[in-house]
Amino acid sequence: MRIVEFHRFLNDNNALRVRFEVERGQVLKFVVQLECHFGDDEAWMPVIRYDTAHGFAHCDKLYPYEPIIKTKMETKGHNEALNVAMNDLVDNWSKYRRRYEEWLRSK
Repeated sequence: MRIVEFHRFLNDNNALRVRFEVERGQVLKFVVQLECHFGDDEAWMPVIRYDTAHGFAHCDKLYPYEPIIKTKMETKGHNEALNVAMNDLVDNWSKYRRRYEEWLRSK
């Protein structure tokens, strides 16, 4: 089994944290998480996460003040789910960031 782990910086304040385990070309587990930096003194905050915790591929919509909403991914396996997750977060990270900023302001 091989573990691959890296950060992909989208710009100075937004990055993807990626980790997956692969064996013989098959993804066994993965995590792809958008993390955003919102202020000078603030830590990096997870905003949305795709992973295979709990035994299935799903998306966790992370709210600052509410419980996580978990949505099962309808994919044909972890390889496809990992690709879908990466593509979604690379293509839509700014939308997810703006949505999270709105939630932060709404309290």
